[in-house]
Amino acid sequence: MEKQVKKTTVQKLLIDLGITPKTSGYGYLTLAIMHKLDCRPGDISMCRLYEFVGKAYNTTAASVERCMRFAVSRAYNITKFYGLNKLYNASIITRLPMLSEFIMYIVEYLDVFYEMNGCEL
Repeated sequence: MEKQVKKTTVQKLLIDLGITPKTSGYGYLTLAIMHKLDCRPGDISMCRLYEFVGKAYNTTAASVERCMRFAVSRAYNITKFYGLNKLYNASIITRLPMLSEFIMYIVEYLDVFYEMNGCEL
């Protein structure tokens, strides 16, 4: 059975972390995380990820990166990602994470959650 994380699961997780649908980076982050989950274990570079999302939204990779970085930064300044630290049961985030780190935290969490439950999210 192939692992399949639902888009709504990613969206709910982002909202719980303080990244709201009103933020332009929300849609970009949702697609980037979904694509990163699909590309594993082959993995994809961040530049290619920005290009992929940019093509899907008919915009530039630079714009995608900037909007996602702004969304992560804004959410961190408001919530300090308390929810992400709570998910991991540790203080893994003590400073503003780089965009690649943030996406990796989400992807790894979803991978581990799926493995532990053994069912579709």
